[in-house]
Amino acid sequence: MLQYEVSRLALPPVPSALTLAGPNPNITGLPNSNNFFINGNDTGACGPPGPPVPAVGTLTDVGNGGQTATDLATQARNTFIGDVPGGRTDHYIGADACAAGQPDVQNVQNTTNTLYSTTKGLNGIVQNVSNAATQTYSGNTTDPPNLGTDASPKVTVIDGNLTLSGATSGAGILLVTGAITFKGNFTFHGVLLVIGAGVLQASGGGSGDFHGAVVIANIGNNSGCAAGQQPCYTTNPTETNLNATLGSPTMGWNGGGGNGIYYDTCNINTGLNTASYAVIARREITY
Repeated sequence: MLQYEVSRLALPPVPSALTLAGPNPNITGLPNSNNFFINGNDTGACGPPGPPVPAVGTLTDVGNGGQTATDLATQARNTFIGDVPGGRTDHYIGADACAAGQPDVQNVQNTTNTLYSTTKGLNGIVQNVSNAATQTYSGNTTDPPNLGTDASPKVTVIDGNLTLSGATSGAGILLVTGAITFKGNFTFHGVLLVIGAGVLQASGGGSGDFHGAVVIANIGNNSGCAAGQQPCYTTNPTETNLNATLGSPTMGWNGGGGNGIYYDTCNINTGLNTASYAVIARREITY
């Protein structure tokens, strides 16, 4: 008799509302809107809220020269703070009761599950999500018809770049191994994982926002993508196409409107419970 052991998706706890994994984040713009917030206080959409997390968390994998990984994660923190528009530093709030006018951007290097701080660990998350997906798109994708709803969330995997235009919404888990580009009216309830190329670009104002958590990580060797050859992690996310160490994540958000990222454990857990069951062990039992 064969016995199978199955499990839903097990995602390590997300350390912050927005997590940037890798050194020297490339921040190409942050909103100057008075209505844009990144908030690590759990909104508790379906019950009592959990403990707060940082609005923004930074971490990396290895040091460089005389600098440790912790040093580089602190530098990444300082880089992000330096790119926050003047007069908007109090729009980044969460676990840390910062001094007046200081954004809650923290080095989470030593408080985060180590799967988030190595290319192999993050690739393991990619593989686990892919195995539990309810729908998968291969190659560059524009405006997929259904990214889930609150009533019927989905685990969606995009092996390539994702471009969203106009008013788009989704719910569950969205994994993008390439770059994600969207307009200001994109709303998502759940977990957005931009793991691979690690590029998030938003433009235009609007009222869309994220309720759950966002992770951005550059782990893939994409030197062969332009020529249509390997290595190309974004379209072939395998360990063979990994970088040896974390690269710089890229985030640009121009515009703002009422956009923002709001930590929400209810939407995170709903996304995890949406995942298909996957076989994690198989054994033969002899009588």
